[in-house]
Amino acid sequence: MFGGKMSSFKLSKRLKSIAKHIPPSGGVADIGTDHGYIPVSLCLGGHGGRIVAADLRPGPLESAKQTAIVNGVENKIEFILCDGLSGVSPDGIDTVVIAGMGGETIAGILAEAPWTKRDNRLIILQPMTKSDIIRGWLFDNGYRVLTEELCENGPLYEIMTVTGGKDLPYSPAEKLIGHYNLISADPSFRRRVNEYICKTEKTIAGLKVSTKGEDKKRLEAECEILAELVKL
Repeated sequence: MFGGKMSSFKLSKRLKSIAKHIPPSGGVADIGTDHGYIPVSLCLGGHGGRIVAADLRPGPLESAKQTAIVNGVENKIEFILCDGLSGVSPDGIDTVVIAGMGGETIAGILAEAPWTKRDNRLIILQPMTKSDIIRGWLFDNGYRVLTEELCENGPLYEIMTVTGGKDLPYSPAEKLIGHYNLISADPSFRRRVNEYICKTEKTIAGLKVSTKGEDKKRLEAECEILAELVKL
């Protein structure tokens, strides 16, 4: 999907994996844009449509402006200082990118912008932590996960494409790793499962020696997840 003229800088492997899901035309809002690499790369690649770079903090937004100036595309991007999507008009926005944040933060941003699940908009998410929280939130709030993939660049980064709609329910383990039918063919899937098996085993071991009564339900839940993971 994403391509065209090469930028004067290189996108990281993580950002390339995100950008490839962006259609070649249509408005794009990059939330938490940081250095503005994705919006600038879209402009340099000849992307057609409104392009927004938004960030909560003045410093990163200024960095994004400087990236655009150096590459001669500062007049093609709207730079918006705002919290999440609060300052972004939905007019002309077909794709929303939210990357590099925790699952709870992403859920909070989408909760304040219910327009994101209307009109077949594409949402590209890359949670850094708590992906189980964002998966559960998406299911509960009328979003459907279209694709999931893993980007292996040292750590494993999870990338989801999402739209409005009704999704399949998640099993306890699938909340952690994604819908099995979407992610199981990924080359890094086995590494992901093994990491969660090790992590869950350590959690179970710690809970078993705990004397806290409230840990019993959590222990049972972790054992259920482990039983499902080891079957994959």
